[in-house]
Amino acid sequence: MSGASDVSTPSGAYRAMQPAWALVLALLGGTGTMRAAGRTYLPQYHAEEDAAYKERLARAVLLNVFGKTVRNLAAKPFAKPVRLGDSAPEPLRVLVDDVDRQGSDVTAWARGVFRDGLAKGLAHILVDFPVVDSETVKTLEDEQRAGLRPYFVHVSAESLIAAYAETVGGVEVLTHVRIRESETRRDGFDEVKVERVRVLERDTWTVYERSGTSEWKEAASGPNTLGFIPLVTWYAGERTALCAAKPPLMDLADKNVEHWQSASDQRNILNVARFPILAASGLEQDRGEGESRGSGKVTVGPHALLTTSSPQGKFYYVEHSGKAIEAGRQDLEDLKDEMAMLGVELLVRRSGTPTATEKSINTAQSHSELQAMAESFSDALELAFYFAARWLALDVEDAKLKVEVHTDFGISESDAQGLDVLFKARAAREISREAFLAELKRRGVLMADFDVEADGERLASEGPALGSLRTAPAAGGQVPSAQGPGQLAGGAL
Repeated sequence: MSGASDVSTPSGAYRAMQPAWALVLALLGGTGTMRAAGRTYLPQYHAEEDAAYKERLARAVLLNVFGKTVRNLAAKPFAKPVRLGDSAPEPLRVLVDDVDRQGSDVTAWARGVFRDGLAKGLAHILVDFPVVDSETVKTLEDEQRAGLRPYFVHVSAESLIAAYAETVGGVEVLTHVRIRESETRRDGFDEVKVERVRVLERDTWTVYERSGTSEWKEAASGPNTLGFIPLVTWYAGERTALCAAKPPLMDLADKNVEHWQSASDQRNILNVARFPILAASGLEQDRGEGESRGSGKVTVGPHALLTTSSPQGKFYYVEHSGKAIEAGRQDLEDLKDEMAMLGVELLVRRSGTPTATEKSINTAQSHSELQAMAESFSDALELAFYFAARWLALDVEDAKLKVEVHTDFGISESDAQGLDVLFKARAAREISREAFLAELKRRGVLMADFDVEADGERLASEGPALGSLRTAPAAGGQVPSAQGPGQLAGGAL
């Protein structure tokens, strides 16, 4: 195989993942792509004629539980905007509102990456930079005047056809990456599809192109001034190799295919059962096929009268008993229940569930796999912003590049009871304001980078809180309070 290899040759890890990605893409595409896959996911019966199979395939309709589940789960971490920490350098904040140089804010863009990774097991973020004309852009100030800045590119799992790395100082470092792309170009009144492979290495980048079956040709190249490959890979599922992982919803995908096949069988048997079969018995047949002695050829239709001279002859319809139909219907209902169970498993909070980065959201609380995925995805975004800072030659520390992704997908009954106790304890002055705010921060009610001391200083500069104002002492030294019913003595929390 090595003799026929070229720049578009996928790696072994990629080839191992292709069957899973093919199924995921077919399900995400809906009924049309599942029909186009034909016998791959809807086998042809033994001795079933091709015409009959095509009719059966054309009647099959996908109940796309997999696609709907992926969309619903992927929306939860982005119910609130993705937030870049307040301490991040100002030049990076431009990316928050337009992260891909196409007008997408970081929340909407990240939702698409998360959804893609959840479906396929992983997704990639390439932090790219426009090609710089060294004749006109020579300094950082020239780049700023020209509006040049880094931007994020979503690289889908099936687009990255090869990746290789080596361990340097105990850290896995990418050394070679190949990304497959395509573009449709106008050629007069026609269109030409151009295939492209982008090759990234630590010191250089090269783009190869071809159209049709032509040979691959180098279209562009240049130096990689960063000295490393600015690609971030987020593993939503269990990693099996470099840039390979088991899709976390693969069991649901397989179950959805099972439903697709069972639904086809059910539709087929309904089609047969709805048409009773005319049968006859006791007729004396002539040698001529299809003719009965004394009555000629038997004609069936709404305007035909069936007769026979045979005393034992009779005509009747054979109809389906319906038992197989009921069994098929029950099978479909059972499959729906199983798919529903598989779809919510990622949301079930369990104590001790490990995250993709082997750290828990909170060691004192149970958490779901989806929450763990959202936590690890925020780490991936942080690394992407760090790469952007490197493109801009910014001197930043990891502590300054905190990215917050929403992980609170609803408060459970026990959580609600805990918060109620917390508020009552603060109202009764059984805990300090600092402890109260710290606990709110730990529970995710406040932002992760909330500064208790800085907030206390700002609160002091604002004066007394509404509802806690007191008038001047009256005669006798008593202090009439402006406190209303249900308000906390001594002012705000």
